[in-house]
Formats: sequence, structure tokens, C-alpha cells
Amino acid sequence: MMAVRASQEKTKTHFPFRVDIWTADGESIVEHVAGVEDYQVALAAFRAACERWPNVPITLRQGARVIEDSRRLRLAWSDKGGQGGR
Repeated sequence: MMAVRASQEKTKTHFPFRVDIWTADGESIVEHVAGVEDYQVALAAFRAACERWPNVPITLRQGARVIEDSRRLRLAWSDKGGQGGR
């Protein structure tokens, strides 16, 4: 197997999954937290971001499709009396 030289490496800039922090009104992205190839890793990054920044709008998206939204989680948690009804 041939080793790839540093000069031949290309930095990847597009990933299928992304985790973003949004303004309170949900209109604009404040910070791009993660870009990830793998769904399980993306979900872990989303959950870690939600724990790190509670009460901040955070999404996990695949392209334009929203897979997870921290605002929906907070609504579900408040309906069940806590996180996941625990």
C-alpha cells in the first residue's frame, strides 16, 4: 500500500450530517459545531452539544432535513416532567 503524502491530502469540507447552534429565534446559525460522516457519531455530537449548552437551540441535520432539534427535546421533557420522563 502506498502512503499518501501530506501535499496530496485534501481536507473534506462537506459532510452529510451537521450540528449547529442557532439564534434564539431560530432564524440564523450562530455556530457550526460539527460536520460528520457517520450518523451515530453525529448523534453523539448533538447530544454532547445539548449537554454542554443547555437551553440553546441546537439541531442535527442531514442536508436541509432536521433529524433532531433541542427545542423539541425540551418540549418533550417538560411534557413528561423531566428528561425523557425519568
